[in-house]
Amino acid sequence: FVSIGIFASAIAENQIVAFVIAVALSAFCYLGFEFLGSFKWFGHIDSIIQQTGIYSHYVSMSRGVVDTRDVIYFGGVIAFFLLLTRTAIQSRKWK
Repeated sequence: FVSIGIFASAIAENQIVAFVIAVALSAFCYLGFEFLGSFKWFGHIDSIIQQTGIYSHYVSMSRGVVDTRDVIYFGGVIAFFLLLTRTAIQSRKWK
């Protein structure tokens, strides 16, 4: 969630707007994929969509099970949002 907040701060000029973007992105990453996967529109890829969200990985870790898939997932999400942050900051440099 911190890396999502840093990204939101990098793309917004105002702190309040950055906070709203961070909350919206965090909520979507936490529950949005679970919500999308609960619909039966996508057929067999419903479970893949649910596994894309944070909620399914957080549930297993909250029970005390440290699985390497969850650790790799969280590391990947952190790296992805930090890469987006870096790209957003560098794009400001070229404007």
